[in-house]
Amino acid sequence: MPVTLLSQLPTLSHTRFTADRTRVASDPPSDSANGLGTLYVDEQRLVFFSTEASRGFSIDYPTVVIHAVSRGTDGVGAHLYCQLDGPFPSSNKPDSNDEEDDDEQFGELRFIPEDEKLLDDMFKAMSDCAALNPDDEGSGSESDLDDICVGDYQDGTANGDEEGNDDEYDDESAVQTIEELDSSEFITTADDLDRLTAKGKEILAHLESVIIEPTEQANGSNEDGRYDDAE
Repeated sequence: MPVTLLSQLPTLSHTRFTADRTRVASDPPSDSANGLGTLYVDEQRLVFFSTEASRGFSIDYPTVVIHAVSRGTDGVGAHLYCQLDGPFPSSNKPDSNDEEDDDEQFGELRFIPEDEKLLDDMFKAMSDCAALNPDDEGSGSESDLDDICVGDYQDGTANGDEEGNDDEYDDESAVQTIEELDSSEFITTADDLDRLTAKGKEILAHLESVIIEPTEQANGSNEDGRYDDAE
């Protein structure tokens, strides 16, 4: 998991968005991901650094499995939620890429800007930069998400190729559009949830607990009619 602990701010090539006075919190807790600092959404990596504490971290985008805006009903405050493909490294570990870290399922980061209005722009910038840095290895973060798929789709992914053999597919075949997927691979009814693996159900339950659906007050929409078909 490419997470680098920093003692000084690195040179950033093309920064798409900067959020001063942003708090970060991690789960499991880490001294290196705790406190107030500045978030830099750079085209090559996501960087958080506290000048006052002279510490921070950078994350390669393929390491971020999921990112979403949470409106703060969990008591943390409105924030950008990020799930990583492994636990965030502890500051007292000399090697942040120890294999023993891989035994953990995932880590979580929450970036809480002082100005909540920055969240949408923060999210868009991160989405754009993540699209510029796809996961070419076909492993790691994809394996957990594959467990959520219904049917045999996971057999052709990293879960079915523990040695990371990339010869079975190229970059183009690794990307599928909605039209190319079999309809049986989508979860559309409550009965489909019973077909998830145990790990898939665990991940789904966790995501439902942290990603908050916008309310009528938050987005100004009519909740009763938001899913109506266009006439």
